[in-house]
Amino acid sequence: MGVDSTRPLVSRESIIGGVIGGIVHAGVAAFLWNYWLDNLGEIITSKPLNGAYIILGTFLLGFVPVLFYVSAKVISPAIIVSVFLLLSAFGSWLAGPVRAPSAVPTPFALYLLFWVGIVALVGVTGGLEYRREHRATD
Repeated sequence: MGVDSTRPLVSRESIIGGVIGGIVHAGVAAFLWNYWLDNLGEIITSKPLNGAYIILGTFLLGFVPVLFYVSAKVISPAIIVSVFLLLSAFGSWLAGPVRAPSAVPTPFALYLLFWVGIVALVGVTGGLEYRREHRATD
């Protein structure tokens, strides 16, 4: 058995790193949301459930990849989130700012609205990579 086989996937260091990653991603996402879409603060005050959904998503999109990386040096979740973020930001940059009552969401808005699917994809790929590396060390 390898030395790292007894190391847990979730530790104090990985949680702290994940929280920092989540806060950084949420800050970047809030900045981009305010630039390309409506004011996020107004959404939070006028529609608290929608705002909570968006804030939770922006946090988890940063938390989960960093948790995987800090705990097990699994890189695929960070790559997936980075690619989705960069592609959505680039697509939104090409589209330009969109203000209400536009019915066409920008790619960045879709990235944040469908965060559940991205986090699920990140979790599955991170788990598969972790399992593959864990089997290689056994």
